[in-house]
Amino acid sequence: EVKDLTFSYGDRRIITKGNVVLEKGKKYLLKGASGAGKSTFIQLLSKVYEDYEGEILIDGRDLREISEDSFNQNVSFIYQDVFLFEDTIRNNICLYREYEETKINRAVEGAGLLPLLKKKEKGMDEAVEENGKNLSGGERQRISIARAIIRNPQILFADEVTSSLDEHLGRLVEETILSLDTTVIAIS
Repeated sequence: EVKDLTFSYGDRRIITKGNVVLEKGKKYLLKGASGAGKSTFIQLLSKVYEDYEGEILIDGRDLREISEDSFNQNVSFIYQDVFLFEDTIRNNICLYREYEETKINRAVEGAGLLPLLKKKEKGMDEAVEENGKNLSGGERQRISIARAIIRNPQILFADEVTSSLDEHLGRLVEETILSLDTTVIAIS
């Protein structure tokens, strides 16, 4: 729940007395013109900024009182700009954690990565060059989407997730995100 949220960058007011209730497990899409404050709102909800007026409550608890560690264990992010490690596709998805193969396969399929993996000789064990230089923007984006899906977060923040995907893959990814048993807050 957001109560009387007010936030400014210096002298520039971005949000004034905003109020909204986001229910657990539902999907929310923020739409608006460039510069309208969509990304700022997501950053406020995800603890990037804590110098706001008003309240942001999660299950009735003030967001500022929730430890960053605890918060980060329960959320995932999909951004337009994806950072990839110089390692395998598998490690870029799993972030060096152990997951059951069925869970990995579900995330890969849901993110639309199967066509990429079929083209790669080593599949999931294919090397990713520094920050994904050997992958297209859409391929990097799909790895980021699989990375978010595999964690099964309670809250998923998604910023323009399908912007670098073709229409077919974009719809597949949207369907996957909408089918997740998680609260989704997306920007378009």
